Amino acid sequence: MPTSAIAPSLSRRSAIRLAAGAALATVGLVTTAGCSSGEDTAATVDTLTTHLRRARKDADMAAALIAILPERVNELSVIQSERSAHADSLAAEIDRVSGGESIPPSTPSTTTTTQVPPPTLEELLTGLSESGRSAADSARNESGYRAGLLGSISAACTVQSIVVLA
Repeated sequence: MPTSAIAPSLSRRSAIRLAAGAALATVGLVTTAGCSSGEDTAATVDTLTTHLRRARKDADMAAALIAILPERVNELSVIQSERSAHADSLAAEIDRVSGGESIPPSTPSTTTTTQVPPPTLEELLTGLSESGRSAADSARNESGYRAGLLGSISAACTVQSIVVLA
């Protein structure tokens, strides 16, 4: 195959734009999708809560890494912003499904005195990969809006781990 037929690799700027586009698509999906039909169960809330906690953890890890990896601030800021948007979208869906019982934000315990070491870039990559796979698996078990939301989250996490942080 001639070399001109091979697609060029993405530049860092293009990768960030792609990731930002995925985040905007998620937000757009959340704001334009209607309510799903069917019976909403406690299992659905549990599933969404698991993804909410993952999104918050990933956003927190990206924020912590911004402080220790200033040369990666652009990529990490995109990830922090997107994962925060995912958390907001999931929290809104949990509120809708549960009738307004929201999940409180995760906060570090103030009673412990041991310092937690800062996360590594590898831990963030692993977390994003796991979040993407988990959201894809959950999307297969949902329908309508929730399937689209989880599928969009899966796609964004995959782009973040493979393209943005590459």
